[in-house]
Amino acid sequence: MWLNDSVMNSYIRLLKAQPTIKKREDGYAYLETTYNATNICQDTVASLRDQDETSFRLYRTLTYLEHDMVFFPINVKNTHWYLMVINGAKGVIQILDSKGTATRRPQVQHLLQGLQNRIKRLADLHLIGKHRWRDTQVKEWRLIECVNEKIQIDNSSCGLFTLEFMELWTGNKLSSMITQKDMTNFRLKLAVTLVNYPWNKVKGSPGWKYSDVEENYTPEENEKKK
Repeated sequence: MWLNDSVMNSYIRLLKAQPTIKKREDGYAYLETTYNATNICQDTVASLRDQDETSFRLYRTLTYLEHDMVFFPINVKNTHWYLMVINGAKGVIQILDSKGTATRRPQVQHLLQGLQNRIKRLADLHLIGKHRWRDTQVKEWRLIECVNEKIQIDNSSCGLFTLEFMELWTGNKLSSMITQKDMTNFRLKLAVTLVNYPWNKVKGSPGWKYSDVEENYTPEENEKKK
């Protein structure tokens, strides 16, 4: 079956909890959820005008700037998943798509524009200090296709490929090659991992009664909610 946002985000959170997942060849990576990737696409200059330093959207964007790379899982109208990487260390946008270069991707420009709008608001508030990106003009960065040939044969494993890309992309290459055959085992691994993960039983863990809505708050606001 095709993976929905809930499954994608559950596994992304497990990846983020691994102590070794952050350090990559091109530096430190931040793995974003599908929910926040969609939100950025909707951020206009007007919608950000009233946002200040307490805003979750600006707080999260500062987090991006503290990392060398940001990984965004992108959804194409509930029909296809692919990975977009903001590689701040190199100043390029990297696309990893299991269908190769055939997919139309208007979401890329929408996300880049929304991110640029957030960065502009941060600059207006004089909140951008030292950061790890080459520069902050992401709309001007070169776009690079990192999977030139189609490696997905079926019509339902794009989400699985995207999760594997998030786990294996170093910023320069995949740490190990993956094929359509690998997706059968990974699909089984994904199901077992999500069902058996200890977070399912530990009160207060990220997997216990957790929803994406909580990501709209800063850590300080989440602490007050507790």
